[in-house]
Amino acid sequence: MPVTIKQTPVRRRSTEDRLDADAWVDAALTELGAAGIDGVRVEVLAKRLSVTKGSFYWHFKDRDALFVAMLNLWRRRATLALIERLESGQASAEERLRRLLRLPLLGKRSASAADLELSIRLWGRRDERAQAALREVDELRLRYIERLLQELGMSHEEAAARATLCYCYLRVAPTLIPGGALSMMKACEDVLLRGEQRVARHRTC
Repeated sequence: MPVTIKQTPVRRRSTEDRLDADAWVDAALTELGAAGIDGVRVEVLAKRLSVTKGSFYWHFKDRDALFVAMLNLWRRRATLALIERLESGQASAEERLRRLLRLPLLGKRSASAADLELSIRLWGRRDERAQAALREVDELRLRYIERLLQELGMSHEEAAARATLCYCYLRVAPTLIPGGALSMMKACEDVLLRGEQRVARHRTC
C-alpha cells in the first residue's frame, strides 16, 4: 500500500519577514528630515512601513539603537558615498568641485537631503552622538574640498581658507539661490574657485 506523505504548505514570507533593518533606518531618516528627531517614533515608522511594532524589535534593541544606526548610515551617505560618486569617471578637479557646489541646489532629492541635514544639526544641539557625527562629516567634506582646490594649484593655506568659504556656501546657498538660477550659480562658483594668481590676472585685464 503506497504511503501518502502529507506536504506542509509553504509559508510565504510576509512583509514584516522581508523588512530588514535598513528599511527601518531609511524610514527613520525620512521622518527625521520631515519632523525632526522627536518625530522619529517606532509607532510612526511602523505605520509608514505598514508593519507592526514587533518587526522593529526584531532588528533593534530600542529606539536609541535606531538613532545610532541612523547616524552611521547618514555619515556614510553624506561623505564616503558622495565622494566615491564624485570621483568616478575622468572629471577634472574643477568639474568635481562645481558638481559638488551645485548638489544642494538642484532637484527635489537635494532639498530632502538639505532638510535631513538641518534636522541632524538641530538634533546635534542636544545629543553628543549627533554632534560627533556632524564634526566627522564636516571635517571629511572640508578635507576633500581642500584637496581638490590644491589640485587646482592653490597653496595649502589658500586651499584651506577657500574650502571653508565653499563649505559655508554649500550650507547657505539653498536658502538664497533659486534652483534654476544657473548663471548665478556659475558666478558664485567662479568667485569661490578662483585662486590668488587668477584674481591678480583678472585685475590686470
